[in-house]
Amino acid sequence: MSPDQAESLRQQARSNKRPSVDIKGEKIAWRIAVTSGKGGVGKSNVSLNLAIAFAKLGKRVLLVDADTNLANIDILLGIKIKHTLPEMIFGKIFLSEVLVNGPEGIKILPGSNGVIEVLEHDEEVRRKIFDIFNELERQFDIIVVDTGAGLSENVVQFVIGADDVVLVTNSEPTSITDAYAMIKIAVARNPALRMHIMINLAAKQSDAIETFEKLHLVVKNFLNVDTHMLGFLPIDPSVPAAVARREPFISLFPRSAVSIAMIMIARKLLKLPVSSNEKMNFLQKILRSKEKV
Repeated sequence: MSPDQAESLRQQARSNKRPSVDIKGEKIAWRIAVTSGKGGVGKSNVSLNLAIAFAKLGKRVLLVDADTNLANIDILLGIKIKHTLPEMIFGKIFLSEVLVNGPEGIKILPGSNGVIEVLEHDEEVRRKIFDIFNELERQFDIIVVDTGAGLSENVVQFVIGADDVVLVTNSEPTSITDAYAMIKIAVARNPALRMHIMINLAAKQSDAIETFEKLHLVVKNFLNVDTHMLGFLPIDPSVPAAVARREPFISLFPRSAVSIAMIMIARKLLKLPVSSNEKMNFLQKILRSKEKV
């Protein structure tokens, strides 16, 4: 990136400043969960590149890899994970040893899939993990959580603990059906949750709009919930090329159609107003939802 491009992005970030949320006088991070009803729709790649897009727009970003089955972020980046969050909770590892440096200055918290289970432990362990996440929420402007695919309780917990959700889907009927199922479960558990639909791997804009309208119609008719289309990512040869090289497409091919679309989506998210859903920290919302089950 040239100095002129960098300065342009910094100016855009200043013009798109999102109000901070204060809890007991402290600013906390905005928590965004990236999820999907099914696997194979490019969710982890979206999470990684969205986090980098926010960083390019001047935000301090933490990417949490909370996929319980496949920790895809380290694979996408070709990095080797030395420590995980549960190791720090039960051992003598410091937070700085767990956090991994990512592209464009983002930080990555790997191996976070055990967080939900850890909350079931005794009060001392629970207090320790609360302290960890409270510290993280003070250090960063935005926390992007890459959830697992599917509708397991672990995935749902991370989704309903977020402030906003980016639901990634594509034109496949099974993807649309499973996206609907995720919306149904998540909104029932957290009615204040804001769901943003991102269409991935769209051949053209009209295809993306058609896919969204199919999902929107069934959600409105059966759940009486309004959804909106956050944007779409086009089919672009830059994506498989970047995956093969284990680099984010937004860094490797910043002028590609898919990278430009991702920056536009990040800007759109940054213009969202703060919701009442953000007045509680991440783990508090998860615990409250568990009590309702």
